[in-house]
Amino acid sequence: MSIARILLFTLLLSSIIVAVALFNLESDTGDTETPETAVEATTPKTTPPTATTSPMAPPTSMEEDLSSPEEMDDEQLEKDQVAQAMALLNSTNDEERIEAVEQLGAYPSAETEVALAQILNTDANPEVRNAAALSLGAMDQPTDATIAALMTALEDHNEDVRFSALSTLEDFMLGQEENSPRYRQIKDGLAMKATSTGLPDDLKESINEVLKDQETITAPEAEPDN
Repeated sequence: MSIARILLFTLLLSSIIVAVALFNLESDTGDTETPETAVEATTPKTTPPTATTSPMAPPTSMEEDLSSPEEMDDEQLEKDQVAQAMALLNSTNDEERIEAVEQLGAYPSAETEVALAQILNTDANPEVRNAAALSLGAMDQPTDATIAALMTALEDHNEDVRFSALSTLEDFMLGQEENSPRYRQIKDGLAMKATSTGLPDDLKESINEVLKDQETITAPEAEPDN
Protein backbone atom coordinates (compact mmCIF):
# COMPACT_ATOMS: atom_id res chain seq x y z
CA MET A 1 0.00 0.00 0.00
CA SER A 2 1.30 3.37 -0.90
CA ILE A 3 2.07 6.06 1.63
CA ALA A 4 -0.65 8.36 0.23
CA ARG A 5 -3.34 5.84 0.79
CA ILE A 6 -2.07 5.17 4.31
CA LEU A 7 -2.25 8.89 5.16
CA LEU A 8 -5.72 9.22 3.65
CA PHE A 9 -6.94 6.24 5.62
CA THR A 10 -5.38 7.59 8.80
CA LEU A 11 -7.02 11.05 8.26
CA LEU A 12 -10.41 9.45 7.63
CA LEU A 13 -10.15 7.33 10.75
CA SER A 14 -9.17 10.37 12.82
CA SER A 15 -12.20 12.30 11.52
CA ILE A 16 -14.47 9.44 12.49
CA ILE A 17 -12.99 9.28 15.99
CA VAL A 18 -13.37 13.07 16.48
CA ALA A 19 -17.00 13.00 15.23
CA VAL A 20 -17.86 10.15 17.63
CA ALA A 21 -16.22 12.01 20.50
CA LEU A 22 -18.10 15.23 19.75
CA PHE A 23 -21.38 13.34 19.50
CA ASN A 24 -20.85 11.75 22.91
CA LEU A 25 -19.91 15.13 24.42
CA GLU A 26 -23.11 16.81 23.17
CA SER A 27 -25.20 13.94 24.54
CA ASP A 28 -23.61 14.30 27.96
CA THR A 29 -24.15 18.05 28.16
CA GLY A 30 -27.83 17.67 27.14
CA ASP A 31 -28.57 15.31 30.03
CA THR A 32 -26.90 17.40 32.73
CA GLU A 33 -28.13 20.69 34.15
CA THR A 34 -26.01 23.64 34.97
CA PRO A 35 -25.98 24.75 38.64
CA GLU A 36 -27.99 27.83 37.78
CA THR A 37 -30.60 25.73 36.00
CA ALA A 38 -30.80 23.28 38.89
CA VAL A 39 -31.25 26.13 41.35
CA GLU A 40 -34.02 27.64 39.26
CA ALA A 41 -35.73 24.27 38.98
CA THR A 42 -35.63 23.55 42.71
CA THR A 43 -36.47 27.07 43.91
CA PRO A 44 -40.22 27.54 44.10
CA LYS A 45 -41.48 30.47 42.16
CA THR A 46 -43.04 33.14 44.25
CA THR A 47 -45.73 35.36 42.92
CA PRO A 48 -46.16 38.85 44.27
CA PRO A 49 -49.08 39.06 46.67
CA THR A 50 -52.17 40.42 45.08
CA ALA A 51 -53.52 43.55 46.64
CA THR A 52 -56.62 42.83 48.65
CA THR A 53 -59.18 45.53 48.88
CA SER A 54 -61.49 45.71 51.86
CA PRO A 55 -65.13 46.24 51.02
CA MET A 56 -65.96 49.92 51.06
CA ALA A 57 -68.82 51.09 53.19
CA PRO A 58 -71.74 52.31 51.13
CA PRO A 59 -72.05 56.08 50.99
CA THR A 60 -74.39 57.64 53.46
CA SER A 61 -77.79 58.15 51.94
CA MET A 62 -79.03 61.74 51.74
CA GLU A 63 -82.61 60.82 50.89
CA GLU A 64 -83.80 61.63 54.41
CA ASP A 65 -82.46 65.18 54.19
CA LEU A 66 -83.35 65.96 50.60
CA SER A 67 -86.79 66.17 49.07
CA SER A 68 -87.52 63.93 46.13
CA PRO A 69 -87.65 65.56 42.68
CA GLU A 70 -91.43 65.06 42.66
CA GLU A 71 -91.83 66.90 45.97
CA MET A 72 -89.56 69.69 44.81
CA ASP A 73 -91.55 70.02 41.62
CA ASP A 74 -94.82 70.19 43.58
CA GLU A 75 -93.46 72.85 45.92
CA GLN A 76 -92.19 74.93 43.03
CA LEU A 77 -95.49 74.53 41.20
CA GLU A 78 -97.39 75.74 44.26
CA LYS A 79 -95.12 78.76 44.60
CA ASP A 80 -95.58 79.62 40.95
CA GLN A 81 -99.37 79.27 41.18
CA VAL A 82 -99.58 81.46 44.28
CA ALA A 83 -97.29 84.10 42.78
CA GLN A 84 -99.36 84.16 39.59
CA ALA A 85 -102.60 84.51 41.56
CA MET A 86 -101.16 87.30 43.72
CA ALA A 87 -100.26 89.22 40.60
CA LEU A 88 -103.74 88.77 39.15
CA LEU A 89 -105.37 90.27 42.26
CA ASN A 90 -104.39 93.68 40.89
CA SER A 91 -105.94 92.99 37.49
CA THR A 92 -108.65 95.33 36.24
CA ASN A 93 -110.47 92.30 34.81
CA ASP A 94 -113.07 90.97 37.26
CA GLU A 95 -112.93 87.43 35.88
CA GLU A 96 -109.18 87.30 36.34
CA ARG A 97 -109.49 88.44 39.97
CA ILE A 98 -112.16 85.81 40.65
CA GLU A 99 -109.90 83.16 39.15
CA ALA A 100 -107.01 84.42 41.27
CA VAL A 101 -109.09 84.29 44.48
CA GLU A 102 -110.21 80.74 43.77
CA GLN A 103 -106.64 79.73 43.01
CA LEU A 104 -105.42 81.16 46.33
CA GLY A 105 -108.11 79.13 48.09
CA ALA A 106 -106.59 75.99 46.58
CA TYR A 107 -103.27 76.71 48.37
CA PRO A 108 -104.20 77.68 51.95
CA SER A 109 -101.39 79.37 53.84
CA ALA A 110 -100.78 82.38 56.03
CA GLU A 111 -99.91 84.42 52.96
CA THR A 112 -103.00 83.48 50.96
CA GLU A 113 -105.25 83.90 54.03
CA VAL A 114 -104.15 87.52 54.51
CA ALA A 115 -104.70 88.29 50.82
CA LEU A 116 -108.17 86.73 50.75
CA ALA A 117 -109.30 88.52 53.92
CA GLN A 118 -108.22 91.83 52.44
CA ILE A 119 -109.99 91.16 49.13
CA LEU A 120 -113.15 90.20 51.03
CA ASN A 121 -113.46 93.67 52.56
CA THR A 122 -111.97 95.88 49.85
CA ASP A 123 -112.68 94.58 46.33
CA ALA A 124 -115.23 96.64 44.41
CA ASN A 125 -116.81 93.66 42.67
CA PRO A 126 -119.27 91.64 44.81
CA GLU A 127 -118.54 88.47 42.85
CA VAL A 128 -114.88 88.76 43.75
CA ARG A 129 -115.75 89.39 47.41
CA ASN A 130 -118.11 86.41 47.37
CA ALA A 131 -115.38 84.19 45.97
CA ALA A 132 -113.04 85.40 48.72
CA ALA A 133 -115.59 84.60 51.44
CA LEU A 134 -115.93 81.06 50.13
CA SER A 135 -112.20 80.54 49.57
CA LEU A 136 -111.43 81.49 53.18
CA GLY A 137 -113.30 78.35 54.18
CA ALA A 138 -110.24 76.37 53.09
CA MET A 139 -108.25 77.65 56.08
CA ASP A 140 -107.91 75.06 58.84
CA GLN A 141 -107.09 77.48 61.64
CA PRO A 142 -108.43 80.95 60.78
CA THR A 143 -106.76 83.93 62.40
CA ASP A 144 -108.46 86.70 64.35
CA ALA A 145 -108.11 88.94 61.31
CA THR A 146 -109.94 86.41 59.14
CA ILE A 147 -112.79 86.06 61.65
CA ALA A 148 -113.07 89.86 61.86
CA ALA A 149 -113.15 90.16 58.05
CA LEU A 150 -115.96 87.60 57.81
CA MET A 151 -117.93 89.32 60.58
CA THR A 152 -117.59 92.58 58.68
CA ALA A 153 -118.71 90.84 55.48
CA LEU A 154 -122.01 89.98 57.22
CA GLU A 155 -122.87 93.67 56.68
CA ASP A 156 -121.89 93.63 53.00
CA HIS A 157 -124.31 95.32 50.58
CA ASN A 158 -124.47 92.15 48.50
CA GLU A 159 -126.68 89.31 49.72
CA ASP A 160 -124.48 86.56 48.30
CA VAL A 161 -121.45 87.91 50.11
CA ARG A 162 -123.33 88.08 53.41
CA PHE A 163 -124.57 84.51 53.26
CA SER A 164 -121.25 83.17 52.01
CA ALA A 165 -119.52 84.81 54.96
CA LEU A 166 -122.07 83.24 57.35
CA SER A 167 -121.59 79.84 55.74
CA THR A 168 -117.82 80.04 56.18
CA LEU A 169 -118.17 81.12 59.82
CA GLU A 170 -120.49 78.19 60.45
CA ASP A 171 -117.95 75.80 58.91
CA PHE A 172 -115.27 77.23 61.18
CA MET A 173 -117.47 76.59 64.23
CA LEU A 174 -118.07 73.01 63.16
CA GLY A 175 -114.33 72.52 62.83
CA GLN A 176 -113.62 73.71 66.38
CA GLU A 177 -114.00 71.91 69.66
CA GLU A 178 -116.97 72.95 71.75
CA ASN A 179 -116.23 75.92 74.01
CA SER A 180 -112.74 76.36 72.58
CA PRO A 181 -111.58 80.01 72.43
CA ARG A 182 -112.11 80.16 68.67
CA TYR A 183 -115.52 78.53 68.91
CA ARG A 184 -116.66 80.96 71.58
CA GLN A 185 -115.28 83.89 69.60
CA ILE A 186 -117.33 83.02 66.51
CA LYS A 187 -120.45 82.12 68.47
CA ASP A 188 -120.39 85.33 70.52
CA GLY A 189 -119.73 87.39 67.40
CA LEU A 190 -122.71 85.87 65.60
CA ALA A 191 -124.93 86.40 68.62
CA MET A 192 -124.08 90.11 68.57
CA LYS A 193 -124.77 90.32 64.82
CA ALA A 194 -128.14 88.65 65.31
CA THR A 195 -129.25 91.60 67.45
CA SER A 196 -127.80 94.26 65.17
CA THR A 197 -130.27 96.65 63.60
CA GLY A 198 -128.05 97.09 60.58
CA LEU A 199 -128.53 93.56 59.23
CA PRO A 200 -131.43 92.41 57.07
CA ASP A 201 -134.03 90.33 58.86
CA ASP A 202 -133.47 87.26 56.67
CA LEU A 203 -129.78 87.24 57.56
CA LYS A 204 -130.50 87.59 61.27
CA GLU A 205 -132.92 84.70 61.05
CA SER A 206 -130.23 82.60 59.35
CA ILE A 207 -127.73 83.54 62.06
CA ASN A 208 -130.18 82.48 64.77
CA GLU A 209 -130.72 79.18 62.98
CA VAL A 210 -126.98 78.58 62.90
CA LEU A 211 -126.71 79.31 66.62
CA LYS A 212 -129.67 77.06 67.35
CA ASP A 213 -128.18 74.25 65.32
CA GLN A 214 -124.95 74.61 67.27
CA GLU A 215 -126.79 74.35 70.56
CA THR A 216 -128.51 71.22 69.31
CA ILE A 217 -125.21 69.68 68.28
CA THR A 218 -123.45 70.49 71.54
CA ALA A 219 -126.39 69.75 73.85
CA PRO A 220 -125.84 66.56 75.90
CA GLU A 221 -128.18 63.70 75.12
CA ALA A 222 -130.88 63.14 77.68
CA GLU A 223 -130.53 59.90 79.59
CA PRO A 224 -133.46 57.52 79.07
CA ASP A 225 -135.83 57.04 82.02
CA ASN A 226 -135.53 53.75 83.80
